[in-house]
Amino acid sequence: MLQRVERQETGVMPKAKRRIFTAKYKREIVREADGCTEPGETGALLRREGLYSSHLTVWRRELAAGQLAALAL
Repeated sequence: MLQRVERQETGVMPKAKRRIFTAKYKREIVREADGCTEPGETGALLRREGLYSSHLTVWRRELAAGQLAALAL
């Protein structure tokens, strides 16, 4: 006879894996966001890519500091 074993739920979610973005991807997204001229275009871009506005803020700072250009070499 097959005995059914029930697992207890711990309520603990497995740790999410962080996404890693390449310097090339960051530059492309910043360039595309800077090209948005119509209201809502930037928001649509962020939703399409699954990004947050804070990503753009950080990436723009990195680009201005030359950090993204250095990674491209």
